[in-house]
Amino acid sequence: MAMIEPFDDEDPLAFVERADTLKVSEEIVTDALKQHFGINEDVEIKKLKLQSKVFWEAFYFDHIRDLFTRDGSRYAAVKFIQRKNDFAEERRKLTEKEIERLVDSVGEWRW
Repeated sequence: MAMIEPFDDEDPLAFVERADTLKVSEEIVTDALKQHFGINEDVEIKKLKLQSKVFWEAFYFDHIRDLFTRDGSRYAAVKFIQRKNDFAEERRKLTEKEIERLVDSVGEWRW
């Protein structure tokens, strides 16, 4: 199990995003947030984790990969991300270019 400690100048969100990139377990991230940042409320920890752009890119990727394997359309994949992205906070909102890159990263779409 990977251990992770926050950098001296790292804010809680940057720490969570770095942990998401390294695929550190949720338990370890939660413990680090409590110990190093004094964030003890589960609701606050969850809100913070849901602000992670890395988390949302992985979430979108999993969804569009499933759509791709079911022979879904590229258009449906783009629209799904755009629709969810409309409700995203500025910190985790993907640009149109990032959406296109993410959708195309699963392979050559038939539709």
